[in-house]
Amino acid sequence: MEKRRHRINLFDIIIFAVIIIAAVIGYRYLNREKVVGTSKLRYTIELRDNPDGFSNNIHIGDDITDNVKNYYMGKVVDVKVEPCKKLIADTVDGAVKESECEGKETDILTLEADVTDDGANYRVNGYYTVKAGLEVAAKGNGYAGRGYILTVDR
Repeated sequence: MEKRRHRINLFDIIIFAVIIIAAVIGYRYLNREKVVGTSKLRYTIELRDNPDGFSNNIHIGDDITDNVKNYYMGKVVDVKVEPCKKLIADTVDGAVKESECEGKETDILTLEADVTDDGANYRVNGYYTVKAGLEVAAKGNGYAGRGYILTVDR
């Protein structure tokens, strides 16, 4: 019986190169440089469509957490109350007008937290992402609300 000797051909070289490239990419992905550093960050969130007097439950120094994933969001350093406003279509002239909601208020909370800056995002405790415009479901001790992140002060 004749023994066949295996020769290396072009297809074998391509497969070997693909495996090496995948290994290098995997190594770089898994051994990325971690968090750059931590710093204090202040940002404001709004909690909309709350009943009148809702702001009496919010106190400076309260810890706020995300109501969906239970991530820590920061400490309350300021609370402002504004009347709740909604956009309503005027059927008479066809325009969209801003109208106040009776019995409702909008609460603006300023939060302060230690964040890590990984270049693209600010993350509180490495988990909760802070970016202006993101939707927020926040809860504190005895209250909860929904709204948006308004501003981020670097």
